[in-house]
Amino acid sequence: MARMLFDETKAIGYVKPDEVNFPSDMTDEWELDCYSRPVLGEDGKKLWELLLTDSEGKFRYLKPLASNLVNSRNVRKAVEDILEQSPVKPKCIRFFRNQMYNMIMIALSPLDVEVKPSRRTTSLYMWLQEREENVYRFMTGYNPQLKQQTILDYDVTQPDRLSDVLRAESYAFVALPSEVFWDGQVNAENIKKGRLCPIKDLPKSGEWIHGITLFSKRAAAVAAWMNGLEIAFIKADLLGRELLMHTDIRTQLILAPLMDAQKKEAQMFEKAKTEMQGYHFISVQSSPDAEEVEGFWLLRQFNDSL
Repeated sequence: MARMLFDETKAIGYVKPDEVNFPSDMTDEWELDCYSRPVLGEDGKKLWELLLTDSEGKFRYLKPLASNLVNSRNVRKAVEDILEQSPVKPKCIRFFRNQMYNMIMIALSPLDVEVKPSRRTTSLYMWLQEREENVYRFMTGYNPQLKQQTILDYDVTQPDRLSDVLRAESYAFVALPSEVFWDGQVNAENIKKGRLCPIKDLPKSGEWIHGITLFSKRAAAVAAWMNGLEIAFIKADLLGRELLMHTDIRTQLILAPLMDAQKKEAQMFEKAKTEMQGYHFISVQSSPDAEEVEGFWLLRQFNDSL
């Protein structure tokens, strides 16, 4: 039987290179990636791409780059061209790759937009995941070994401790039915401080999303401080026996110790994250009896190999 040829244009995650389309509902927070992909071109060199999207994934732009043209000047020029055409000017552009920190900061700093090194780039991660699953692996020249990570790709920083003023008195492992994020019970208007990541891949019903609730007499102040952070995800470090909050591009903050009695709950939290494609949350309230939260963040953790 003849093998069907791969039609990249029909794949989920495909965007026509260099084509620009601006949806009317695009947001003013953008996300950028410039990196090599696990594909070798006819010249034997890695495929490099510049990806640009908004925080809801409604605007997507892709520009292939020759490996010898990957530099801050060409990245700046490509982004400048999009900014000049866009009807919505971004107030910030986030990027998550620590390996590309210097080049991207040099490229974007001269632009009239705030540049944020941050792993709070859910829409970008989702797009990269789509392209990894549906585009790259079917391209001529795909080689999964090109994705092998080096020590420079891993986060080897030590967690920082919170000041006593910001530390919650206690916390609990909790869960919410997934439908509350779809039917509006949890929305941007009723969470006070916080942020909800895109829910496109979140089950609409029948599942539970696990999370952490922090309890503090200074809940409003703790939530306000957290709202100024680029919160990426929460991790229960079973080996280090700590509950960690990952922020910006590489920071880890110790929220609280993990006691022996909480080990099983922590394991369930991590297992549930995996089962729900990384979705989880953290919230802040004054006490277990409080009827309202002072802050709420719906988060999503992605595979480091992206």
